[in-house]
Amino acid sequence: MSKTSPASSNPPAPPEPTSLEPTSLQGRLLVAMPSLDDPNFDHSVIYMCQHDPESAMGIVLNQPIGGLTFPRMMEELGIDITDNRHVATPIYNGGPVQNERGFVLHSLDYFIDEVTLPLDIDPEALELRDGIGLTVSRDILVDLARGAGPSRVLIALGYAGWGPGQLEAEIRDNAWLVAPCQADLLFSHDASALWSKTLKLLGISPEHLSLNAGRA
Repeated sequence: MSKTSPASSNPPAPPEPTSLEPTSLQGRLLVAMPSLDDPNFDHSVIYMCQHDPESAMGIVLNQPIGGLTFPRMMEELGIDITDNRHVATPIYNGGPVQNERGFVLHSLDYFIDEVTLPLDIDPEALELRDGIGLTVSRDILVDLARGAGPSRVLIALGYAGWGPGQLEAEIRDNAWLVAPCQADLLFSHDASALWSKTLKLLGISPEHLSLNAGRA
């Protein structure tokens, strides 16, 4: 190999900077580890609606509110039910933030212009390729009550939220596992089994998880 004289050689280009920003978890599921010491999230599974370096937001999928069903909620809101397909739909505790406010996750066969937020979906979840929407509006509840709403729906009061770096720190502390999302999990309404089913999706037996998980 020929040598280049020092006078004519160019200094080597500096390496490209490595991004320190976390990979977005938007569209994925968080699965609470048994060691997570927060009663709000005991054995919870959370669908991540938004995640960036500044904040994170998700909806808990497996904490139904006892005694609150779709008909009861519609009665309290003064909305008449003229279609019975959602009479057995439970209402979930979506998290401790703004838990007086309704958040509806749904299939994107329903959309309200300037209201429905299309969510990024998990690239591993091929069956969700048609999309997931989040709508925070009384209008979607009215449409559900009259049979004009989305075909698949999860209704929650409140959401889970994290500040800058907070979720990343909790994951490093082994408080959460990250799982791909599947429509059959997201809209299963099988609250009692959802945690175990999501772990099995990761190839993990729930009984093998330690209650005293340490740092990663």
